[in-house]
Amino acid sequence: MRRRRRRAFLAAGLLAAVVQSPLADPAQAADQAHLATVTTLRKEADSPPARMLQFGVYRTEADAWVAWKAIVRRQPDMVADLVPRVFQQRPDLPDSGFVLRAAPLPDLDPNFVCRRIVGGGGSCLVVDAAEQPAAATAAAPEDNDRNGVVTYSPDQSREMQEIERQASRLSRIAAIVPGNEARVDIGALKASRWNLCSLTFDDGPHPAVTPRILDILRSEGVRATFFPIGNVAVRHPRIIQRIVQEGHEVGNHSLTHPNMRTLNTEAQRAQIAETNRILSQSGADPVLFRPPAGRWNSDTLSAVEQEKMSPALWNVDTRDWFTRDAGKIMAQLEATGTIGSVVLMHTTYNATAEALPRAIGLLRTRGCRFVTLSEWITSLNSLATPRIAQR
Repeated sequence: MRRRRRRAFLAAGLLAAVVQSPLADPAQAADQAHLATVTTLRKEADSPPARMLQFGVYRTEADAWVAWKAIVRRQPDMVADLVPRVFQQRPDLPDSGFVLRAAPLPDLDPNFVCRRIVGGGGSCLVVDAAEQPAAATAAAPEDNDRNGVVTYSPDQSREMQEIERQASRLSRIAAIVPGNEARVDIGALKASRWNLCSLTFDDGPHPAVTPRILDILRSEGVRATFFPIGNVAVRHPRIIQRIVQEGHEVGNHSLTHPNMRTLNTEAQRAQIAETNRILSQSGADPVLFRPPAGRWNSDTLSAVEQEKMSPALWNVDTRDWFTRDAGKIMAQLEATGTIGSVVLMHTTYNATAEALPRAIGLLRTRGCRFVTLSEWITSLNSLATPRIAQR
């Protein structure tokens, strides 16, 4: 892909970015221990919620997760907003059994949720989160700002799920590229034996998890598309270089992971242009922009067009950002993944890396041939009616 010389973004855009972002200087961001603008993690998320739902005590951890899957099958709507966790009942006693609990999203009342589950024929108790074993409260190594991990708020999670629901009602291109109204006839897809899928990874790069994901992709012979955050990528240029050298595509996921809708056009353009500058120093040349949490508006489309790029979303969400559990990632993909999937995953969660080999195997058995997202879009555009002029 030929390199383009990008114009410096307008002074007004830079000024707007400085005013609206506390980390406008990426070099300064690189030196700070905590990147508050990189994550949407709220202070109350640093500690467990006051109350949790408890579903039972089980002999093994596997038994507890089997029980959770049964609950999801029986009452999927009622537990959709719960984050399941399995704890050893007594860490000091190996045979004490495992407790299955679930934490509601921060804006949900656990007593209301439990009553709803019981009313639907299930069973649960509301317990104090403080009762969980101390060993279970320790944060996983991936969960800190310095590793570029993004924790999504309840509002963001609902919008991300809505993107996937809307995708089922839109044409394949419109679902992935906002503003593209072209349609592809199903007959053209069948005639061409079109069977493309694209794995996409947002956020990071993470110093430990991203290389692990790259190792798996190399072993499986799969090329993917990565959307790193600019002021995280500036601290990990070697990882970006490796992504490029191994044939993957590097997109743009903004400088500080803001809600793009709260920024004017020039501030949005500044977010995109500065990230392009950072990534270009590691050999990347992004042509796709994925707005954080899928939040975009007409100003976003204008800013992206001014940078001679295209917006890019997804149509299959593994919800790894929500569950952080390999089994649940696979369950979600088994329910939704097929030919034509643009799969949303994240490059910062250990569970994603754990699930990735199985995810690739599943999609291959369903007929997928893996390409980068730009290749996926270009291929569909070539089959569109009317034919879309290539950029």
